[in-house]
Amino acid sequence: MLRFAEIGLFLSPFALFLIWRFLSPRVKPAALWTAMALILALAALSVRYGLQQRLDTSERYVPARIEGGRIIDGHGTP
Repeated sequence: MLRFAEIGLFLSPFALFLIWRFLSPRVKPAALWTAMALILALAALSVRYGLQQRLDTSERYVPARIEGGRIIDGHGTP
């Protein structure tokens, strides 16, 4: 049952876009191309950020902790 909920949540933005597109045929094609370009740019930047922030396979993640009243961020150690 959980799989159907995940699939439904994934497909809902696409369904809402199609409904919006069919109910509003006066939308200029330039607006659609701009929206698609922005979505692709956001996806590319998300992938780039994820690749920059990943740890090497030789590193071990140390979770965030509190030492002496200060928060020490999570980080990787060799």
